Amino acid sequence: MRGKKTYLILFFLVYGLTLKAQDLSITGNFQDVPLLKVIEALEQRYPVRFFFDPATISGIQVSADFKETPLPSCLESILNKERLNFHISGDNLVSIYKGAALHKLFPEEERIEVVRKASSPEDKISRDRLRRLQYQMINIGTPGNNTTGTAVVSGYLTDFENGLPVAGGNIYVAETQRGVISNGDGYYEIRLPLGNQTINFSSIDMHATSRIVNLYSDGRLDVVLETKFILLEDVSIVGHGKGNLGQIHIGLEEINIARLKSIPALLGETDIIGSLVMLPGVQKVGEGTAGFNVRGGKTDQNLILIDQAPIYYPSHFFGNFSSINADIISDATLYKGSMPAKYGGRVSSVLDVNTRDGNPEKFSGSGGISPVSARFSIDGPFFSEKSTFLFSGRTTYSNWLLDFINVPDLYNSKVGFYDVQAKLNLFINEENRLLLNVYRSMDKFQLQSDTIYHYENNIASLSWQHHINQRMNSSISLIYSGFGYKISDESNINMAYSLTHSLRNLNLKSQFEYFTGQGLKFEFGGDVILYSVNPGEREIGEFSNILPIYSENDNSVELGIYAGNEFLISNRLKIEAGLRFSGLLSLSNGKRYIYASDLPLDADNIIDTAEVRKNSIEKIYFHPEYRFSANFSADRYSSIKLSYNKTVQYIHMLTNTTAISPTDTWKLSDEHLLPQIGHQVSAGYFRNFRNDAIETSVEVFYKAINNIKEYKPGADLLLNDHIETEIINGKGKSYGAEFSVKKPGGRINGRIDYTYSRTLIRSISDFPEEIMNDGEYFPANYDKPHSLNVLLSLKASRRFILSTTLDYSTGRPITYPVAKYILGEQVILHYSKYNQYRIPDYFRMDLSLTLEGNLKKKKPFHSTITFALYNVTARKNAYSVYFRSEGGNFEAYKLSIFGSIIPTVSYNFRF
Repeated sequence: MRGKKTYLILFFLVYGLTLKAQDLSITGNFQDVPLLKVIEALEQRYPVRFFFDPATISGIQVSADFKETPLPSCLESILNKERLNFHISGDNLVSIYKGAALHKLFPEEERIEVVRKASSPEDKISRDRLRRLQYQMINIGTPGNNTTGTAVVSGYLTDFENGLPVAGGNIYVAETQRGVISNGDGYYEIRLPLGNQTINFSSIDMHATSRIVNLYSDGRLDVVLETKFILLEDVSIVGHGKGNLGQIHIGLEEINIARLKSIPALLGETDIIGSLVMLPGVQKVGEGTAGFNVRGGKTDQNLILIDQAPIYYPSHFFGNFSSINADIISDATLYKGSMPAKYGGRVSSVLDVNTRDGNPEKFSGSGGISPVSARFSIDGPFFSEKSTFLFSGRTTYSNWLLDFINVPDLYNSKVGFYDVQAKLNLFINEENRLLLNVYRSMDKFQLQSDTIYHYENNIASLSWQHHINQRMNSSISLIYSGFGYKISDESNINMAYSLTHSLRNLNLKSQFEYFTGQGLKFEFGGDVILYSVNPGEREIGEFSNILPIYSENDNSVELGIYAGNEFLISNRLKIEAGLRFSGLLSLSNGKRYIYASDLPLDADNIIDTAEVRKNSIEKIYFHPEYRFSANFSADRYSSIKLSYNKTVQYIHMLTNTTAISPTDTWKLSDEHLLPQIGHQVSAGYFRNFRNDAIETSVEVFYKAINNIKEYKPGADLLLNDHIETEIINGKGKSYGAEFSVKKPGGRINGRIDYTYSRTLIRSISDFPEEIMNDGEYFPANYDKPHSLNVLLSLKASRRFILSTTLDYSTGRPITYPVAKYILGEQVILHYSKYNQYRIPDYFRMDLSLTLEGNLKKKKPFHSTITFALYNVTARKNAYSVYFRSEGGNFEAYKLSIFGSIIPTVSYNFRF
C-alpha cells in the first residue's frame, strides 16, 4: 500500500558461508526497513558482527533487494548515500562510522576496528591471537564525533581461562600518567586525550599486556588477561604493572596468592594470615600466637573480612594456621595506611579477603596433604551457564606432632580443627545476581590436663548485586557472623563446669558505585549492625558443688553511612576524599552499677545497683570519620602519596595476655568503656626502575589512638559483670618508616622490607592509683623497633622453584625483677618500670623447594610437591622469659616454641 510504511519482508536463501567477507553473499528483500533491523537480521543468518554507535544509524531506512550480492557491495549501496563509511576485518567484523575511511589512515595489516556497541560479549579467541592484539592498532570511537579533546575508554577485564572478571586490575597509560583500578565486576573507565595511546593492563598472578589505540570518541575496549600459572610457554613480560604508582592509596598491600603458595610454610600449610608478618609495618608477638599488629595497633584493631563478613578469631592450631583456605582465595588486600570510607569499625587496618565465585565453564578443584592437615575444594557450573558453586573443606590429624614441640605443657595433648565453606553464585540475568556464602570453623584442644577448650566461627551472607547501568552498580547484603568458646572440665563430678562466651552480629549493608566518566568513581552506602554479646557464663554439672553464673547479653546497634569520591585534579594529581558518620546505641542489659563520685571505678566503690528497662538506650556515641588520600605523579616512574584517616572502634577484645587467645572476651563500648579513636597521617615516595621491573618505596607514618584499653595489675577479666573496674583508658602513639624493594617478575623475584617503628602507651586517669609508670609513655607489649624481612624465589627451571625467607625483629618488651628484699623468710621482688627490658631478638630462616609435576597441558590432574625446612638455623627463639625460685634464688628461663629444624613435605594438586 503506497504512502504507508511497510514492515520487513525478508526471504533468506543461504547457499554456503565462508569466513571471508568478499565470499559472503547476501540474499534478501528489504522494503522501508530500519537499518538496525537489517543489521540484526544479517547477524542472525550470517557469520558477521556489526559495531556501531546507535545514534549514527538512527532514522535510516533501507529499501533494497539483494540476490547473492557480496557483503561489501550490499553495505556500499546502503551506506554511501547516508555518508557513512564501513570497514570489514578478516573475521567479518563490520564497523559502521562517520568520517574519513580508515583504510586511508592505516595499513590493512595494522588495524582492528572497535566501535562502541551496547552489548555482545567478546568471543573466545586463541592464545596466539590474544597475544598478537597488543601489537595491532585498535581504533575506538567515531572519527569527527568528538570536540572536547578527550574521550572515555571503558570495558571489562576477564580471565582467559574461565571468563571470570578480573577485580583490582591495573589500567595505566604512561604517556598521560593516568591509572585506574577495575572494580569487582572487572569493569573500568579511564578518560584519555584523543589520538594514539598505549594502555597497559596488569593484575596480580596474570601476565601484563597492552593495547595500542587510536581514540576518536567514547568507546569500549574489553581485555582478556592470561593467568601466569596456566601459561607454560616462555614469555617475555615487559612492565610488571604501574599499580604501586597509579594506586591512590598509601600503605596498601595486595597479597599475591600464587606467590604465597611458594613461600616456605610451617608444616606445609599455606597461611595467608601468617604471611602478613612478611610485609612492612606488620608484626606478630611471637611463634605460636594468633593475630597480628599493624603499624603499632593492637590485634583487635584489625578488621578481617571474608566475603564481607568479619571473622573474630582467624587462626587454627594456636595461631600457626589461618582459618582461611588459601586454595579458594580470589584476592586479598591489606589496608594499613589510607582506608576507603566504606570500611569502618577498626582503628588500625582492614584485611579484605574475597573467595572465588566458581568456574562457570567447567568443574575444577584443588587440594593438598601435609603432615598435619588435608584440604580439598571443588567448583564449577551450577544448573545454568553462568551460575556457579564453590565448596571447600579442611581438617587436621596433628596430635602426633605435639610431642615434638619443646613445650612441656603440650606433651600428651590433643588438637583438632576443621573449616568448611560453601558458596553459590546465582546468575539471574545480565543485571542481577545473588551470592550465598556459608562458612564454619571449629577448634578443639586439650593441653595435658583434663580441661577441654573449644571455639568456633560461623558466617553466613546473602548478597544481591545489581548492575543498574553501565556506570552504576549496587550491592545489598545481609551478613551474620558469630564467635564463641567453651572451656569445660568434667574429670571431677563434684567440680564439673563449663565456661562460655559468645559474640554475634547481624549486618545489613548497602554499597553503591558510580563511575563518573572521568575514569574515577563515586562510592556511597551504609550499614546497620546489631550486636549481641554474652559476657560469660559458668554452667555446672548435676553433682557439682560450685555455683553457676549466668549473665544477660549486652546488645548494641552500630550505624554507619559513608560517601567517597575520587577527583582528577590534573594529569598528575589524583585525590580521594571520603566522609563516614558512625555511631553506637548502647542498650541496657537491665542492670546498672552506680559508683561513688570522685572515686575511681572499682568494685569497692559500687554504692548501689539500679534496675533499668532492658534494651533501653544507655549511651549514644556519634563520630564523623575523615578519609583523605592524594597521589602526585612526579614523573613517569615515580609518585608521591599522602593520606589522613580518622577511624573509630566501638568493640574491644579484653585480654591481659601478650598474645591473642581464643578464650579472650569481647566487649562493646558503653557508658564507661569509651570507643577507641585513631588518627593516622602517612606519606610515601614510590619509584620504579628498569622499565617497572623493580618497585621501591619509602613510607612514613604517625598514628595516635585515644581510649586504648589497658588493664590494672592482676585484672580479673573472666566472668566479671563490672568489667569497667579492671580497665584503664590509655593513649597510644606509634610512628615509623617502612622501606621496601620488590621485584615481582622474572626468574629471580622477591622483596626486601625493613621497618623502623615505635609504639608507646601511657595511662590516662584522674586518680593516682590508676596511673602506670608515673604517667609516662612506656613501650607496648608488641613494640619491636627493628624488623627485616626478606623473601627470594628462584625459578631454577620450568619445574623447580626454590624459595627462602628471612625474618628478623627486635625482641618484644618485658618487665624484669631488678632487686629482691628478704623479710624474715619471705622474699619480695622489686620489678623494673613497666616493659623497660626486652627478650632476645628474633631470627628465623626458612627454605622450600617446589617441584611441579608433568607440564603437559592435557592432563586430568596437575600436581606439585613442596619440601620445606622451617627454622633452618635451629635457633631457639624466645617466646617469653620467666623467673623461677630455686632454693631462695631466682633464675631466669627462656621459653621457646620451635627450637629446632622442622622438615615438611606436602603434596598439592589441582584439576
